[in-house]
Amino acid sequence: MTTSAKHGTGTPLFVTILLMVSSALLSGYITSTILDQEYKLIFAEMQKDCHQTQNEYLTCRSHMSEETNKWRIYADLNIRACQEYVERYLGETITAYKVGSVGLNRAINRTLGHEALQRELAQGEDVRITLANSNEILNQELEVLEKERAKLSRQLQDVEVELEDAQNDLELRDLERIECDRNYRDLINCEKTLKEACHDKIDNEAPSSEMLKQLSDQVQELQKQGKMKAAMLEEMGVAVNNTKDQVQFWKVKAESLVNKIDFRSRRDVLKSYGPGPHYVRITLSLSTSPDVSENILLKMAPLDLMSHTIQLFMNLIAEKMYVGGTFLLARDHILVAGPFDAFDPENNQRLEEKMVDEGYFPDGALLFNQYAPEFPHNRYTVGFSSIGGPLFYINIRDNAEAHGPRHIDNEGDVEGDPVFAAVVEGFDVIQKILALPRNEDDSLDTRVQIVDTYVVETDSM
Repeated sequence: MTTSAKHGTGTPLFVTILLMVSSALLSGYITSTILDQEYKLIFAEMQKDCHQTQNEYLTCRSHMSEETNKWRIYADLNIRACQEYVERYLGETITAYKVGSVGLNRAINRTLGHEALQRELAQGEDVRITLANSNEILNQELEVLEKERAKLSRQLQDVEVELEDAQNDLELRDLERIECDRNYRDLINCEKTLKEACHDKIDNEAPSSEMLKQLSDQVQELQKQGKMKAAMLEEMGVAVNNTKDQVQFWKVKAESLVNKIDFRSRRDVLKSYGPGPHYVRITLSLSTSPDVSENILLKMAPLDLMSHTIQLFMNLIAEKMYVGGTFLLARDHILVAGPFDAFDPENNQRLEEKMVDEGYFPDGALLFNQYAPEFPHNRYTVGFSSIGGPLFYINIRDNAEAHGPRHIDNEGDVEGDPVFAAVVEGFDVIQKILALPRNEDDSLDTRVQIVDTYVVETDSM
C-alpha cells in the first residue's frame, strides 16, 4: 500500500488522524476540565475575596458612616461654637469699633473744634483789631464830620442871617420903590402942571422965572432920586440872587455830607452787627424789687430808613453808655430814659462826663436828625428827643401828631423826632414803671436803673 509504505507503519492514515484528533480533543477536554476547575477555584476564591471585600466594605462603610456622623456632629458642634465665638468676637469687635469710632469722632471733633475755635479766636482777634482800628478811624472821621457839621451849621446860620437881612433889605427896597413910584407920579404931575401953566399964560398972569426954576429943580431932583433908587433895586436883586445861590450851594453840600455819613453808618452796622434784623436788650432793676431783673427787648427799624440813627443807638447800647442810667420821666404819653441818675449825684456826674468825653452831650449825639414817615411815632415805638439823644423815650400812645412832622405857630414847619425802634418784649415791665409813684413834674419818685445793655445776636433769638 502506498500510504502504509509511506509512514512506515501498518496503521491506516485516518486512524492516525482520528487518533490525533481524539488525542487533541482529549487533551483539550482535559485541559478545559483542568482550566474549568482552576477557573472555578479561582472564581470561588475571587467570589470569596469579593464577599470578604464586600463585607469589609460594608463594615468599613458602616464604620465610616458612624465616624462621619461623629465627625458631622463634632463639626456641627465646632461650627456652632465657631459661629458663636465669631459672632461674639464680631459683636465685641463691632462694639469696640463703635466705641472707638465714637471716641475717635469725639477726639476728631474736639481737635477740629479746638482748631476751629483757635481759628475763630484768631479771626475774632483780627476782627476785634480791625473793628478797633475802624472804630478809631470812624471816631476820627466823626470828629472831622462833627467839625464840618458845626462849621456848616454856622455857615448856614450866617447864610440864613444874610438871607433874612437880604429879605429885609428887599422889603425896604420895595418900600423905596413904592416911594420912588409915588415921586415919579408926582414928577409927571409936576411936568403936566408946568405944561398947563405954560399953555395958560395968556389967560393968567405969567409965572415968575423963580417959580419955573424951582419946578425945574424939583423935576431934576426927582429924576435923580428915581435913577438912584432904580440902581439900588438892581443891586439888591443881584445880591438876593447871589444869596439864594449860596444857600442852594450849602444845601447841596449839606445833603452830600448827610448822604456820606448815612452810607458809612450803614456800612459800619453791617460790619459790626450783621445784616439784621437787629435787636437790643435793656436790663432794668426796680428799687421796689432789686433782686429781680426786668428786660425790655427792642427791634430796630429797617437799616435803610435811618442808618446813622440806628448805628448811633446800637453803639450806645454795645458800649454800655446807658448802664448806670435811669428812667427819668413817666408822663401820660412818653416814658423817658437816659444816661442820667437823679438819685445819685456822683453817678450822674460820672455818666455826664463820660457822655461829654464821647461827644454825645450836651449838643446831642446825632450829627443830624432823621425821620422816616414809614416808621412813625406809633404806640411802643422808641425815639430820640429833638436835640438828637442820648435821651430816648418810649411812646406810651400814638404820638404821630405830637412828635412827627408838624407846624408850630411862630416857628413854622418842624421836622419829626427820630423814631428808630419798637418794643417787642417787656410790655409788662413798662406798665410796672408807669405804675410807680411820680413827683409833680412827672419825674419818677422810685429809682429804675439800667443795669445792662447789649445787642442781641439774631441766631440766639
